[in-house]
Amino acid sequence: MFIGREAELGRLEKMYSSNKLEFATVYGRRRVGKTTLINHFTNGRRCIFFACQKSSIADNLAELSAQISVFLGYGVSFPSFIEAFRAIVRYSMEERLIFVMDEYPYLAKKDNNAISSILQNILDHEAKESKLFLILSGSSISFMEDGVLGKESPLHGRITAQFLVKPFDYLDSGRFVPSYSCSDKAIVYGITGGIPRYLELFDDGVSLKENLLYNIFDSNSVLFNERENYLKEEFSEVSTYSSILNAIASGCTKLSEIASLAGVQVGTLPAYINKLREVGVVDKIVPLGESEKKGVWRICDLFFRFHSFFVTRNISTIVSGRMAQAYDKVVAPLLNDYMGKVFEEIAKQYIERYADLPFPLGIVGTWWDGSRTLHKEIEIDVVCKSAISNDAIIGSVKFRERKMDSHELDLMRSYSREMGGAGNFLYWFFSKSDFADDIKEQAANDDSIKLFTIDDIYSV
Repeated sequence: MFIGREAELGRLEKMYSSNKLEFATVYGRRRVGKTTLINHFTNGRRCIFFACQKSSIADNLAELSAQISVFLGYGVSFPSFIEAFRAIVRYSMEERLIFVMDEYPYLAKKDNNAISSILQNILDHEAKESKLFLILSGSSISFMEDGVLGKESPLHGRITAQFLVKPFDYLDSGRFVPSYSCSDKAIVYGITGGIPRYLELFDDGVSLKENLLYNIFDSNSVLFNERENYLKEEFSEVSTYSSILNAIASGCTKLSEIASLAGVQVGTLPAYINKLREVGVVDKIVPLGESEKKGVWRICDLFFRFHSFFVTRNISTIVSGRMAQAYDKVVAPLLNDYMGKVFEEIAKQYIERYADLPFPLGIVGTWWDGSRTLHKEIEIDVVCKSAISNDAIIGSVKFRERKMDSHELDLMRSYSREMGGAGNFLYWFFSKSDFADDIKEQAANDDSIKLFTIDDIYSV
């Protein structure tokens, strides 16, 4: 069953219908579903699908010749890539033809962009009147953005659409486990980070606990070693990157803290951090309206965050086969704590994509600062600013069993005075559970207050 990607498919279909030369890039982190999207789009259509290999240029040329042979129905062998590309253009002069080069960076990196130069020449001079639809895909986000889309790339300016394929949001992720409660759907999202390959492993015919014990907390499962395997595909110094991620997962947010706990020199840490940032594993979040100096580092890839939070610290228990007995003590009691920040991300997605907003959407984020008045560090979980005024929505987000009460409203009102910089403040609250009668009564009599349970944000 194919789930989601309606916007991407709609744009691809429109491009296909133009019946003229089109050139798209499809890129994103590994396992995010790029190839599945392309296969779904090309299904039943004239298509040459070439999966680039990490092997030699000669091996890649032989594989391309083989795929062209499959398309033609008889054997052909090309002496060079330029001859193979010219043949593909000829096949597309009278009828629409899709040519996919999957994991293009594998090939392009081998010849210092010579392949890109060949493609550029073909597109500029021989394919202009064709009906070719060229698709280049890749998991190396930095290469696709710099080596294909960047100004220094021979292909710059020739692409007619670019698709950065992102993980599914909380709502589409929930479609993989339709029988689960909204709370369990949210936890599945917090575990998988919306990565289709991981979501497919979850069976909503069994409990969340059973899924976790089978798919992650078992040393023979695919996802148990997924973090390390993913790092091996991207980096050579896997142990160093693992130590950095473990340090961030343990609560370190500043470079000096991360370096100290990870055992990495502060001067060399930025290079590692930037590489993790390039592949979408970590990012730096900054309080809305504040300077970069106030930013903190976090693991933004939710699967990596979950793995670092639960798997790494329980390695011995998992490897010894004792996780089933230990689960109720070392996992279940911590799930709500872990889901706190995840639920904040879900609330932001709801505001950005699905909520009925009182003003045009501006920016959405988080705000925190030290308060001289309240004599403590304060944080507003969700802030949404208007695009046309100083109005803002601020809110509290809680993934816990206890009902949220009017104390949270009092806090938000006091925090709004500390934050400043806005015209009218609206107060939105998101709760895993229900709300207490005192805050419900205030919300019923004040349009500036809105209450959302987890069921509400899954029912859009």
